[in-house]
Amino acid sequence: MATRDGEPNAEPDSSPRRPERAASRYLVNRSLLHPSVRRRALGRNLALDLVAAVGAGVTVALITTLLPTIARRGGLEPIGLAALAAAPFVANLLGIFAGRVGPRSARQLGMIRGAGATSLLVLIVSSAPLVVIAVTFAFWLSLSLSGPFYLRLWGSMYPARMLGRLVGVAGSVKAGAAATAALAGGIFADRVGGLTAVALAGAVGLVCASAYAGLRAPTATRPTAFSARDSIRALRERPVLARIALAQGFYGGGLIAAVPLYAIVNVDRLDLSLSDVGIIGIMTAGATTIFFLIWGGVADRRGPLVAMRIGSAFGLVALVAYALAPSVGVLWIAAIGAGAGSASIDVGIAAAVSDQTTIESRASAMAGWNAITGARGIAAAFAMSALLQLGFVNVTSGLLLCAAISGIGVVLYAQTSAEEAEMESEPEGALRPSRMGRAVQGLRAVASR
Repeated sequence: MATRDGEPNAEPDSSPRRPERAASRYLVNRSLLHPSVRRRALGRNLALDLVAAVGAGVTVALITTLLPTIARRGGLEPIGLAALAAAPFVANLLGIFAGRVGPRSARQLGMIRGAGATSLLVLIVSSAPLVVIAVTFAFWLSLSLSGPFYLRLWGSMYPARMLGRLVGVAGSVKAGAAATAALAGGIFADRVGGLTAVALAGAVGLVCASAYAGLRAPTATRPTAFSARDSIRALRERPVLARIALAQGFYGGGLIAAVPLYAIVNVDRLDLSLSDVGIIGIMTAGATTIFFLIWGGVADRRGPLVAMRIGSAFGLVALVAYALAPSVGVLWIAAIGAGAGSASIDVGIAAAVSDQTTIESRASAMAGWNAITGARGIAAAFAMSALLQLGFVNVTSGLLLCAAISGIGVVLYAQTSAEEAEMESEPEGALRPSRMGRAVQGLRAVASR
């Protein structure tokens, strides 16, 4: 017997005698769950993220490439240049308080990052060395305080299976904007003045920061406040993140310590022109742009540790190449390796923190990561320069010492997966060595091979 809606001999849909069907109260919910609606929401958020990435790339490029040279020409002493170099790491260290004073919504995220970009406009009216340092610190602090919430927001907006690739796309756009800004900013600075060019970058960053306010994450709940102690605990309670932090402490510490020596290689050993240095910078940014996409795919398919292990090896090769470079051609190869290594760490950290934490604890774990790397960066920024100034090392031996320190980090990255397999195979309740003990065991195992 034919039925309609479970009723035998029901009237056809076209019959005037058929009663009207009541509207379903779940109609709106079904439309929100429709795949096309989800795709549009994802695409809208990604478009806004890319606009924001352009602003971040432009401002970071001019602060890191032009501002130190501008400040030096304005009379900033070497200790002031060291303070300028340490500013992002001091800001990272203070980022541990992001749970108390950081943003709680997308609108607040845009306001904080917009305020950081706005601070660069002060350079139009004042070029005093202390003002330059203070403005730079304010900019980096805005990124550090808002970074943990931003990573949590990404976890709410985007599917976990796509996170690595999306981080790669955003990072690629940011690196491409940085490369373009470094080239155009240098030309513009020669015509209108360096501080004006940096201030203009701040205006671009301010406009682009408004995109953050448009981000939407319907499933996200308002984040809870967390203390500095909570941040460190959130990182230490996750063994994988704790070991990654240890590995990055050595790997990144060597790279940071080497940065002041790069300029000495460029000028004293190879006598490079500013155009030669600019080409190296553009090649580094170009490699970063490409490898962001590559490492994003690797992180999604093989895991973030695979990307970090391979990428850190590229970075180590670049550091050794700089130490021994007899000509600028070797530095071009080093630039590609440095870009590949930098992209792998940026993608890997974001993906690893997302993999190892829940949405609720992600911001606090990221704040803890920033604090640890910030403390390391402050020390590393001054360490090798002090040894060189005191005559304990020369440029080549100093860079090779930095490479040896970074090499320990590369080894620790390579050992992390093996340690995880051993931990998983241990019976429940078995005694396990401490985190530092496992790191020492890993180094001993490598040394014995």
